[in-house]
Amino acid sequence: MSSNGSLIQIEKLTGRGNWTSWSFAVQAYLELDDLWECVQGTNTDPKKEKKAKSKLILLVDPINFIHIQDATTSKQIWENLSKAFQDSGLLRKVGLLRDLINTNLETSTSVEDYVNKIMSSAHSSEILDSVLMMNGSGP
Repeated sequence: MSSNGSLIQIEKLTGRGNWTSWSFAVQAYLELDDLWECVQGTNTDPKKEKKAKSKLILLVDPINFIHIQDATTSKQIWENLSKAFQDSGLLRKVGLLRDLINTNLETSTSVEDYVNKIMSSAHSSEILDSVLMMNGSGP
């Protein structure tokens, strides 16, 4: 999928459940092809913008096209998806904490799976704290 000919596999955005990992992977993917500046709104090359917009659309599950079908730029697509799927409220924080508390080795397939679940929940919680601080809501 990238311009250097290598095949990069990124799971399509399905919703809140994979927004954090999807947005991280897609940012890296667009940076790899020098297209992230389009999402940031600092691009002046129409060809790059068209390419960034197309790549974003193709990385979204069709069920979520409703959120982006009227967007005219890659920046608008990113902002629309972020508004739709980036949970930043107290309810999300409580859910993450519940997931962290309920994660145990017995229900995990391996020690590695257990550690990955713990780290993912903790990382999501840190991201949420940052978003809450930016919005003035506090952790």
